[in-house]
Order: sequence, then structure tokens, then C-alpha cells
Amino acid sequence: MEKIHQRALNKFGEQKQKDMAIEEMSELTQALLKERRGRESNVAEEIADVTIVLDQLKLIYPEWKTWEQVKLARLNESL
Repeated sequence: MEKIHQRALNKFGEQKQKDMAIEEMSELTQALLKERRGRESNVAEEIADVTIVLDQLKLIYPEWKTWEQVKLARLNESL
């Protein structure tokens, strides 16, 4: 999968994919709000879209892994 994500970054560019991530996260937010109001929504589809662009962002920002460990340790302490 990483190969596909890298190909997308190479083809469209980092800034375009960052913009796409913003758009997809917004669509997920809207779908979650629709669901909360009892309206039909496509949350699962939007999660898939966000996951795809998030994987591309992880390639752009490899330091995310360090922060994930910090945040998970903090979450674990609060549980």
C-alpha cells in the first residue's frame, strides 16, 4: 500500500494531498454530524477516504510515529 500512497504523492504533489486530506476530514466530520442527527450518512466510506490520505500524510511527516507513542503512553496513563 505504501507504494500506492507514494505514487499518489509523486503524481499530485504534497500540497495537493494535504488539501485533499483537509477536504476528506471535513467530509467525515459532516457524515458523523449527519449520523448523530439521525440522518443517513456514509461514515464508513469517509473513514476509508480519510485513512487513505492520512497514510499519505504519514509519509510526508514521518515523525508522527514518535508522537503516536507519546500520545498512547499518555492515554494509557489516564485509563
